[in-house]
Amino acid sequence: MSLSLNESYKSFFWKRFLTLFIPIFLIGIISEPYLTQNPFNSLEDYGEFLFFLLLYIFVLSGIAAFVTSLTWRLRQDK
Repeated sequence: MSLSLNESYKSFFWKRFLTLFIPIFLIGIISEPYLTQNPFNSLEDYGEFLFFLLLYIFVLSGIAAFVTSLTWRLRQDK
């Protein structure tokens, strides 16, 4: 992937963020037994599921944003 001079950080970030976030998120959700095997017996189970889902989204999007920003910085130094 060559980086053109007129490609802005914003377009670079959003192109690569989604391609990095979606696989990381799917792998994280599939490997978490609490989210995939929740019986949903009570109302608390729905709240816990929503909490864990939002926590995963928040943490994994932070990781994906960090890696994307890091690749931008490394490509700018070349």
